[in-house]
Amino acid sequence: MIGIPMPRYSNTLETYPLYWSSQSIQQHCPAGQAMIDPRIGAQYRLDGQIYEVISITDDEIAMCSLIHNYHRFIAPIDFQLMADRGQLTLHQCAHSQVCRFSRLPSLKESERQLMEYREIYVKVCLNELGGRLPKKRALLKFTKTAKKFGHTKPPSLSAVRKWKDRYISANCNPEALLRQRASPPTRQFHPEMEELIKHYLKTVYLTPERPSLMHTYKLFKGHVKNENCERARVNQITLSIPSYYSMRRRALKIDKYHVVACRYGPKEANRRNRASGHLFVDKNPFAATYFDSHDFDCMVIDERTGLRGRPVLCCHLVPPARYLSGWDIDFGAPCAEKMMRATIQSILNQGKPCLIITDHGPEILNVWALTAFDILGIKTDYVPVDDADAKAIMERFFKTVKDEFCNTIPGFTHGSPSERGDYPSEERACLTLTQFREAFATWLVAYHNTKHSSLNMTPNEMMAKLTANAAPAEHYLPEELEQLCLSQKRRKLDGGRVHMNNLQWSGKGLNEIRQRLKAYQTAIVYFNPCDLGKVWVAHPDTPDDRCPAVATRPEYQNGLTYTDHLLVLAKLKKEGVASFNGDIACVQLLKLKEFVDACKADNAKKGLLPKKNKSNKKQRDGKMKNKVKNPTINQQFARTSSDLTKRENLDSDDFPTYQLPEAPYKDYFNKT
Repeated sequence: MIGIPMPRYSNTLETYPLYWSSQSIQQHCPAGQAMIDPRIGAQYRLDGQIYEVISITDDEIAMCSLIHNYHRFIAPIDFQLMADRGQLTLHQCAHSQVCRFSRLPSLKESERQLMEYREIYVKVCLNELGGRLPKKRALLKFTKTAKKFGHTKPPSLSAVRKWKDRYISANCNPEALLRQRASPPTRQFHPEMEELIKHYLKTVYLTPERPSLMHTYKLFKGHVKNENCERARVNQITLSIPSYYSMRRRALKIDKYHVVACRYGPKEANRRNRASGHLFVDKNPFAATYFDSHDFDCMVIDERTGLRGRPVLCCHLVPPARYLSGWDIDFGAPCAEKMMRATIQSILNQGKPCLIITDHGPEILNVWALTAFDILGIKTDYVPVDDADAKAIMERFFKTVKDEFCNTIPGFTHGSPSERGDYPSEERACLTLTQFREAFATWLVAYHNTKHSSLNMTPNEMMAKLTANAAPAEHYLPEELEQLCLSQKRRKLDGGRVHMNNLQWSGKGLNEIRQRLKAYQTAIVYFNPCDLGKVWVAHPDTPDDRCPAVATRPEYQNGLTYTDHLLVLAKLKKEGVASFNGDIACVQLLKLKEFVDACKADNAKKGLLPKKNKSNKKQRDGKMKNKVKNPTINQQFARTSSDLTKRENLDSDDFPTYQLPEAPYKDYFNKT
């Protein structure tokens, strides 16, 4: 036996053989029950969904869901058992299984004439000869029939006998009289060899490492040779090694979706096997907008840091007009604040949409954005995950941006390193973020006034045409939308400033609010997460009376989103922990002290340290006593100031008219 794990079957399938044919399945079917004959294109109902058969092999039947594109792989015997139990029911027959009357018009003229020709002689055999073919009588009948219908010569008796048997076995279906396509014969090896080929195809070829089929065959061939050596030692019959093409034919029979899913992943398999119909687009320009974000294929310079990177575009697109109603361009990952800035611009330009169609990104799926949409009365709809066809119009617009806008800007990245080649994108970048926004706005005007191939007119003309026939949309003022986006936090005030997340704002009215706050109260800070350049501060007793406060670092805070600032803080915190460790510093200081003590002891042994002299010490002590008896003016000042600090701690607010004592300065000033 070949040393590979054999498949295990459940108790209900233990008596069934390893390989199934139509005859073996028919033998194991219950008595009086017809065998299911699945065909490619037939539709079956399974678990409440409709599946279509897309491929049939000896080992499995592959089906795909019509709605969700789910793929199911069922063994032929399991397919028959599920049909017997009622779990799998036929929903629609394949095109090759429909009624013959509906198939006759689709036949070729030559096939129809051949079928009618053979059907004539079969009916003569059945109706006039009783299904038998006596030689003399049958030849006479066939000769008369040929003269009657104008045939050159009658068919032979053996041919009519074959046609009759085929006609009767097909329940008098004339299509059975046509030539049957003979399937190419496949060489059958020993069952153990077949199982070994499947084992290597599954464990080597169908893996994410994606080895070649030739590499798989070499491993398989080495396994068989090793097995033959073991068989030769015990005088057993050696196994014949199949050719490479035998393995290749079996690999080509595997379902293509299953092959791509195992070697490239399910996402790539869905992309290669996707199929979609025409996308429904509402003609009302205010019914819905598509929202999505996309990285520009272009390098841009940051004004503040000088670094180069790819900005991100967040935009709303009106699908029936291919019109870009609102957009935002900034560095960093897409976030809720950038989405809201694009949404506010879209509402100010074209009015409020009834629906926003987007994916499951975090810029939409957050409490702050969904709450704002609920207040405005905007609903959200989400496309299936990893389904680019659901927003095909938006994806096509991004391709237009890449081909017609990014391709003309210095620093174009060309989409991939292989396409870029030796082009230095970072070195050729010359536009700042502000200049890049102006360039995109200029190009957008040209795009809106360019004839669209699918619209047969420009997006501006289509938008004007659709707006004229639609009910007007709701409009809001910029101040109303800004108030809608506000969030609040409670903070204490520090003089005329307010601190929040390592940022500061100052305002003229903050001192007044601070003085009116009680010991247990904190001020209310209203801030717009889309722009941290300005906040509003209010007393908790009068929350509607808000005092504005501007940023202390406008070059950083103006236009800064709250999410980007939190990411910066997290990165700085991570870098600080990685670069400084207090325990390591303490250990190094201890080593330094031990080093100094060792050097001091070593130098003392060598006599390098200065020796102590007692006479010099007495002379120094006498001089210090004489200095104390006759203090100088500076010493008098120092002593007086030290005495004052020991007596009490003075506060200028409590004692605004406090005067220093006259002595001992009075005599000094009189002398001078």
